[in-house]
Amino acid sequence: MQKDEALPSDLLIEPLQLKHLSMLKADNNSKYLGVFQILLCKKWFSSLESSLTNLIPTRNSKCFIAVEKKNIIAYILATPINRRGTCWSISEPYFIGESISFSRYNLLQNLLRKVLYESNINTQSFLISINTNDNQNLSVIRQSGFQPLRIINYWNKKEVTKYKKKVTKDNYIWEKLNEENSQQIWRLEQARESINFRLIFDRQWHDIYEKRNTLTGLIKSKDKNIIAGLIPSICPQYDYSFELIRGLAWDERLNYSIPQRINNLKIGKNKCYIETTSEDKKLNELLNRNNWEIAEERVLLGRSVWKRQNGYKLKSLETELITSIVGNLQQQPELPSTIKIEKK
Repeated sequence: MQKDEALPSDLLIEPLQLKHLSMLKADNNSKYLGVFQILLCKKWFSSLESSLTNLIPTRNSKCFIAVEKKNIIAYILATPINRRGTCWSISEPYFIGESISFSRYNLLQNLLRKVLYESNINTQSFLISINTNDNQNLSVIRQSGFQPLRIINYWNKKEVTKYKKKVTKDNYIWEKLNEENSQQIWRLEQARESINFRLIFDRQWHDIYEKRNTLTGLIKSKDKNIIAGLIPSICPQYDYSFELIRGLAWDERLNYSIPQRINNLKIGKNKCYIETTSEDKKLNELLNRNNWEIAEERVLLGRSVWKRQNGYKLKSLETELITSIVGNLQQQPELPSTIKIEKK
């Protein structure tokens, strides 16, 4: 996708504005009216943040609308995933109407071009998540410069099963996220990621802490060592979506502590989704044995604007990251920075 490609004359890609609410009313499309009203309020807050960049970090989403002949066809969201705004996630396109002249493939091309090249988003990296079976959208995203980083499994609990709590001698401690243990789980998370991945999403411990809720927390052993954690997702796809992470070495206590925790999550009528990487065979087998099933498989892709001529600066960043993460511990082997997607 080239930056200077012109938009088709009948298609407009523009930031969400008040006039778009009138378009929805004219089309009797009230289903999305409330969503757009909320997004418009977030846009105004985002504009305020942009004018106070040095004082207030950017946290609100930006919405871009595809309009064909005064009809809203689709929209896409861009959201900062960290406090510093160095990495933003881009949503899949939401199609709310049918185009007369353009395919969904063309619409996604133009929406992505708007976010990447023509918006005022000042960032170093972007993330986007897509279903592994969505070959058409995946093709557009790859053409836009995104590279696959990992395959993510989304698990939810089987409806027909009930978990019976087992009494074991392997006691553990469950702690809700606080400032101290958020730093500990952040170090655990960083140690298992490749340098390439860490540079792209650039998450700090306070990003984990600020997005905590009643379901996030850590599993600790009696000697206060962290053995696993439920933390906010990097690129969440659901309202209740959490990343389940563990240390590099498998701890047998996970066979008891993880099922006892995840099978007793209290979230009311809403479904809870737990994210794992496809590479973590042992963790996936544990969830499967304990009546969880994969609801969806998605690929997470990243796009960074780091330039090769900044090699010296990039090397310094890598050295700083390694020093802060590893400290006095022995360096752990890194996971692969890229993955290969197999067509199903």
